[in-house]
This record gives sequence, structure tokens and C-alpha cells, in this order.
Amino acid sequence: MTRAACASLAALLLAGCAAAPEWQHDLLRARQDAHGERRDLVVYFALPGRDASDAMQQRLDDPLVLAALQDGGFLAVVVDGIAHEKLYRERLFDEWIGGAEGMGIAVLDADGECYAARPGPQDAEELAAFLRTCASHREQLAALRRAAAQADSDPTDVHRLGCLYLRLGCRRKCETLLITAAQSGVADASHRLARLYALDGYVTRARQWLKAAPRTPQALVTEGYVLFKERRHREAIEVFERALATGELGDDRQLAVLYLGKSLHENGREDLARPMFQRLAAEGTGSTFEAAAVHSLRHIDESQDHEH
Repeated sequence: MTRAACASLAALLLAGCAAAPEWQHDLLRARQDAHGERRDLVVYFALPGRDASDAMQQRLDDPLVLAALQDGGFLAVVVDGIAHEKLYRERLFDEWIGGAEGMGIAVLDADGECYAARPGPQDAEELAAFLRTCASHREQLAALRRAAAQADSDPTDVHRLGCLYLRLGCRRKCETLLITAAQSGVADASHRLARLYALDGYVTRARQWLKAAPRTPQALVTEGYVLFKERRHREAIEVFERALATGELGDDRQLAVLYLGKSLHENGREDLARPMFQRLAAEGTGSTFEAAAVHSLRHIDESQDHEH
């Protein structure tokens, strides 16, 4: 289904509902409402006056985003990161989102704890897919939290919780859990930590953890991702292809396909990258990787328009 068709369908669905979601502008009130109603809260930290932030804020009311908010039962609020600089500095980067994009989305549970985050501007498709991912993992997250909180918790449960936080972009929580798992002998935690540090651009630290990781197919994906972050795109292509050839990537397969396409694009091979993105976008699971493939296709088209 095309984006326009999806948007039209979402708009029709919203029209039939009593009240469409609205973005509030008072964080304290929004958090009180979320706590009282036992609902998750989506927080967008904006930097008004900056082009990327203003464009992102306009997309917050896209029918795809509003439908994802409503379907997931979220409340939502916009925080002015310039007017509330102290809050922005202390909570956006240090506690909730991390990274250095200057803006981003955080998702808090009803008790005000951040469990998911995405820094930087996003297309409507990407944000909607992210919100749906958060909603679909609530039960799993709750179960893993309970298991990991036990005094005699199994290190594999700690590791699984860390991996889920990593998937949801909750950097602070996943780092502590994955380090604990690695120190408890969970071998897979090493390359997950490498992936986390590469995500934030700490490639030296990522290499240190990757060196200690067993050479599993999933660790190959992490190696390819680190190479991509190091802008060693030709080598990244080879590693991603080897990882995909194993046929044993599980949940990491779409990540590997996406970054193989990105590596091909950066290496000037749009003839191979474009069909790869098209196939990924057409898989139809609603994942953030598929939405990112749509964004990459749009980026390629815009780049070619500028060249002409």
C-alpha cells in the first residue's frame, strides 16, 4: 500500500473516532495525565527555529503518526528545548534520549520511566513505525522487567531486557544491563554493547567489545554496522553480505539488509541499493527498518533531482 493510501486510510479511521490524539505543550501536566490514566507518554523535544526541528514538528500531526498514537493509547507532548534549556540539557541527552542530534522522541511509561527513544528528525513513516513497535513490545518489556528485577535473576533475562532496550533506543538502561550480562558470562552481550557504542559514535569502545565477541552471524551484523559508522563502506558491504548468507540472523536480518543498502548507496551503487530498499520496504511487517528503507529511497530520489 502506498504512503498516500495509508494516510487516507488512517485519516478515515481517525475521523470515525470520538477524539483524535492531540499534542500537548505542558510536560508536567502531560506526565500527571499519563500517570493518572496509566498510559504511556510520547515526548518530542523540539528546537524551534531550526529547520529540521520545525519540519519534524509539522509531521507530528501526520495521519500516520496520529493513528499510531491512537492505536497505541499514547498521550503526547511537545517540549520546547530552547525555552526549557535546563530541562532539555539534563533530561533529553543525559537521561532520556542521548546522542547529539539536538531533538528527538522519548517514550515514557505510566510511572514516568523512559523505555524507548529516537534522536533526530524522522519521517512520519519512521515515527509511526517506532510508536507501533513500542506499543507491540509492552507485554514483553513488562515480563522481562519483572524477571530481571528478581534477586536471583537469570543473566540471560538481564541480557534479553538489555537487548530489548537497545532495540527501542533506550541507551542508558541497556548499557548497564548488557554490561552486567557480559560480566555474568553471556557471550552475546559483548557484540550488543559494541552495537550500542557504535550507535553513539564511540567506535573505539565498540571495537574493544567486538573483539571479545564470538563470531556469530549476529556479531557479523554488528561488525558491519561498526564498519559503516567508520565509513569503511566497501568492507561493510562484504561483512553484511556474509552475515545475510548465513540465513541465521533472525530479528537482525532487516537491520543487515537496511545497512547493506546504505553501504551500497554510500559506495555509489544506487543500482543495487535501490532494489534492496524497495524489497525491504515491501515486506510489510510495519517495522522501523522498512520505514527507514522508504526514507532512504526518498533520499536517493531527492539527491538525483538535485543533481539534475
